[in-house]
Amino acid sequence: MRSNLTLSLFLTLSLSLAVAVPAGAQHQAALEKAFEGREVTVLMDMPASHQGVDLYLQREPEIEFGDYARRLKAYGMALRKDDRVMITTIKINKKNIEIHLGGGGYGTWGDDSGNVSPSYVGKSRRETDLEKERKRTTDAARLRSIDRELDYLRRDREREEREARREAEALTAIKQREVAVKRLDGGSRFNIWYADKRLEKWAPTPEELMLSLARYIDFGGGNGDGVPGIMRGTPGNRLVESGSTSLGPARLRDVESAATSLRRGMSTDDVHGLLGTPTRRRSTKQGDLDSVVETWETPDSITEVTFVGGVVVKFTSSSK
Repeated sequence: MRSNLTLSLFLTLSLSLAVAVPAGAQHQAALEKAFEGREVTVLMDMPASHQGVDLYLQREPEIEFGDYARRLKAYGMALRKDDRVMITTIKINKKNIEIHLGGGGYGTWGDDSGNVSPSYVGKSRRETDLEKERKRTTDAARLRSIDRELDYLRRDREREEREARREAEALTAIKQREVAVKRLDGGSRFNIWYADKRLEKWAPTPEELMLSLARYIDFGGGNGDGVPGIMRGTPGNRLVESGSTSLGPARLRDVESAATSLRRGMSTDDVHGLLGTPTRRRSTKQGDLDSVVETWETPDSITEVTFVGGVVVKFTSSSK
């Protein structure tokens, strides 16, 4: 009887502990198992900072290109397009998912900021004693003598403070150069932001995460986007599959076939050489940067390419 009761209590406790495991922890563990330690190829230049690249997959554009450009300019590039790198950490937070590449980027807690503060130069014991004596003294001659000595001591302290600031500035310049070198070896990261609170109860599966990042990371699926069977372009359209030369039974024209060779990072001249003259062209804004959207339309399809700074950042090709 005692044995059965003990077994019942053990099973009840075990079930309670299993139920108590938060869903977020289970999602975290699944993503860690799928991605941490895995080598991938980045499909865009990555800033040499822990700020990395912010992705907003629930809206268009998915990247604030103004912020992206400023980070590249401020910190340089830790990873260049087509670099191979290891996913070192994946972390689910309340509003975003962090994917750390090659260390996650320089500037996290514990990394040297490169700033050196000047050493503190306080009042000497003599200066403090004279200030106290001045408050008690009524003799005019003694007051003049105290003021002269205080003036000398203050000038001497200010000179030491200037020397300390100059020394700190020189050391800061040296350390900033060292930090700049360390940044280039510190990796970078993607931050995937969600406007709602879905991450408190839900997280993408490894397959869903790979699909959503196919434009930015090649996970090694062999079709150029890193995930087998993924279709290029905007979700919801009938898209040109990577490596395919047809959409349904209809035979594609030359533009439709050539569109399968589009890649992010291509120049405007490269695209024009591939697709010819666009049928439409419009200018838009991506953050603080000017962008150009060009369209090639055929009887059977529409191909749209977005350029920022003369470089392809996005493209879609859909059938009519």
